[in-house]
Amino acid sequence: MPVRLGLLALVAALVAGCGGGPRTFASAQEAYEQGVEAFKAEKYGRAIESFRATLDFGRTSDIADDAQILLARSYAGDGQYLLAGTEFTRFIEFYRADPRVEEAAFERIQAYAALSPRFELDQTDTRQALTYIALFLQQYPTGEYAVAASELADELREKLARKQFESGRLYERRELYGAAVIAYLTVLDEYPTSVYADDALLSALRAQVAFAEGSVPARQEERYREATDIYDQLTTLFPQSETLGEAQAFYDRAYQGWRAAGGEPISTRQ
Repeated sequence: MPVRLGLLALVAALVAGCGGGPRTFASAQEAYEQGVEAFKAEKYGRAIESFRATLDFGRTSDIADDAQILLARSYAGDGQYLLAGTEFTRFIEFYRADPRVEEAAFERIQAYAALSPRFELDQTDTRQALTYIALFLQQYPTGEYAVAASELADELREKLARKQFESGRLYERRELYGAAVIAYLTVLDEYPTSVYADDALLSALRAQVAFAEGSVPARQEERYREATDIYDQLTTLFPQSETLGEAQAFYDRAYQGWRAAGGEPISTRQ
């Protein structure tokens, strides 16, 4: 019996030593200091617990603003980017006069950008990051982080452009040529500086020719002419594009189809 009781006591001691429930703190200062220590050691889970406890003592203390921004950074360090973004927003809203608001706003952008998934997945977080970037650049157009924010916006828009471009390719593979043309042209409309822009116009031309070739005779003249218009747009916007040789072949097919469908002769592009 004494042996059994001794074993139970040992187990209880081990459980207590493994952490048990949440830690308690005597004061906000104690919680904050332990949070800072954990943050510096990159023990972000313990830092989060400590900074949350600090704020539980109240948001009007002298250390509440520091605890709030470090809480957000701890979530980011722990890879919990959605919670990080939320806590950065709280810092921005609660401590508007703090000189670190601009920095926190940029870190919020980084948190949402980190949530941005591969291009083929839902891009809600990508668009949210872009929304925050637009707001940031409006508020701090010449700020310390403006260039980095603009570069990040370009990177995120490129991802959206690729998603749109791949949507066009999917429609085209399914021989839904009208939908493919719309998807490809949307790349140019929404992301005109994207590396996919000239490829999107070439793809729109290719899909439009296929659309015209498969159309009823009464619609072919109009749809072939639309293909030649896409070619004109490509050559005007991207006169040095490597796609122009391939585009010429599709233009020739469109022009010949248009003439065969009853179109009035026009000068052939070279």
